[in-house]
Parts: sequence; structure tokens; C-alpha cells
Amino acid sequence: MAMATHGRRWLSAGLAAALAVLPAVPEVRAAAPAKASEELNAKISALAQEAQTRFETADYAGAIELWTQAYAALPNEPAYDKRRNVLAYQIAQACVEAYELDPQLVYLRKAERLFDNYLQTISAKDKNTTAKVQGTLDELREKIRVAEEREAADKQAASENAEARGEDDAEALLAAQKASEAREAEARATSEREARRARRLTIAGGALTGAGAIALGVMAYGLARGARVDRDGEAAKADGVTDPAVYRDLLDQGTAANTLAIATAVVGGVLVVTGIGLIGAGAAGQQRARRDLGLAPTWLRGGAGLVLQGRF
Repeated sequence: MAMATHGRRWLSAGLAAALAVLPAVPEVRAAAPAKASEELNAKISALAQEAQTRFETADYAGAIELWTQAYAALPNEPAYDKRRNVLAYQIAQACVEAYELDPQLVYLRKAERLFDNYLQTISAKDKNTTAKVQGTLDELREKIRVAEEREAADKQAASENAEARGEDDAEALLAAQKASEAREAEARATSEREARRARRLTIAGGALTGAGAIALGVMAYGLARGARVDRDGEAAKADGVTDPAVYRDLLDQGTAANTLAIATAVVGGVLVVTGIGLIGAGAAGQQRARRDLGLAPTWLRGGAGLVLQGRF
């Protein structure tokens, strides 16, 4: 491979030298003045020499650009065909070398087109040159075939990888959705349990508060009864009643009334306080449950989120 590359570079250098010294007699016979022809020859030679220097220093892109400028500067006349063919060959050779450094298939395809065109310009009598160029063209087409197969394989692998990533992403999204739905269901169940517990606390609190109110009502009756017994005793004294049995009976009634009032006051107070506490706890629990049900986690396209929901 190194020998082949060295051979190609020697051939390119030889072509550049030939390009620089090609006789300009046909150009002198053209309609343009001799001075303009000399300037053109000097310009083409300078571009070709600079391009050759770029080629030999592995600046193939620079060589392609300069040789292309030289090609474009040549008039499109039969007298310049030979020089144009030499430049096309050198551009093609630079494209082949450029591909080795920067494997872009466009370099090989451009070189194939230029070599094929150059092959058509070789004299049928020049069997040796024809064979060499044809061999170069065959090698180039084999490189293109291998590169196209590799490119197709790379595209297929990239497509398969993209499909695999798409399937993985879809599975991940589905798993995230299921996990979010499970969390939502769990949160909803917890909130509903909290709501039921809060309702039971509220009901129990109401019942205890009602029972305490009844007990306090009985306490009020006991106090009223005791007060009435006191008034009956005062009335008996005022009426001059001296029978001890009357006063003992009034004392028993007053003691019973006071005992009833005290007992029901304690029981009623405890029941009312407990009932009010349960009602407060139930109300707070229901409020928390409504908040949790109203702001529940859910899965949304592109990620998880929160939605407002509830029952009316």
C-alpha cells in the first residue's frame, strides 16, 4: 500500500511538471493577445505548483481546491483539453488520498467520476496508460462498494439501536405510569380510610356531646330539686313545724338531689368535653382527607404530576 501511494504521488508530481511545461503555442495562436496568454500560463503554473506542494504535505483538501481553481481558470476551448485532463486526474488522485484521512464517501464518488472521464480522453493506442487508469478505477469502485456496505450496515445498526431505545423508553414510560397509578390508588385508599375514620369520630363526638348535654340537663334538674327542698324546709320552719320526721325527709331529698347534680355534672362535663374533642378531631381528619383526595399524584405524558380531583 505504501509503494502504491508513493507511486501515485510520483505520478501526480510528474503530471504537475508536465502541466507546468506544456507548450502554450496553441494558446498563442488563439485570439487572446500574447501577454494575456503568458499571464494565464503563469497563473495556472503557480496554482498547480502550490497544489502539488499541498498534495505532497498531505493537505489534500487544499490541493483539491487549488487544482480546481486552475481547472476553472482554463478557457473551455479544445486547445486546453490536455491541461484540463491533467488537472482532472490530479483532483481525482487528491480525492482518493483525502478519503484515507477523512473517510467521506463523496470523495470516492467524485474521484470515480473524474477517473472515468479521464479514461475516455486517453488515446486508444496508449494501452499502458489505459490499463493503469482502468486498474485504478477498478480499485476505486471496489472501495466504493465496501464503503457503501459499511455505511449501510452503520445505518442499519443505528436504526436498530434507535428502535431499541424507543422500546426501552416506552417500557420505562409504561412502568412509570403503572407506578404512578399504584401510588395514586394507595393515596386515594389512605385518604378514604382517613375520611371514614374522621366520620366515625365526628359521629361518636356528636353522640357523646348529646349524652353529656342530657347529663347536664339532669344536673340542672338535681340543682333545681335541691333548691326546692331548701325552700320547703324554710317554709316548714316558717310554719312552725317541729316534727323531726319532716326535716329528715327534706334532708334526704336534698342530699339525693345534690348527689344527683354532682354526679351528672361530672359525667356530663366529661362527655361534653370528650365529644367536642372528637368532633374537632373528626373535622380535622375530614379536612385532611379532602385535601389529599383533591391533590393526588398522577402520571402525565412526559412525567408525573398532580391533578385536582374530588367527589361531590
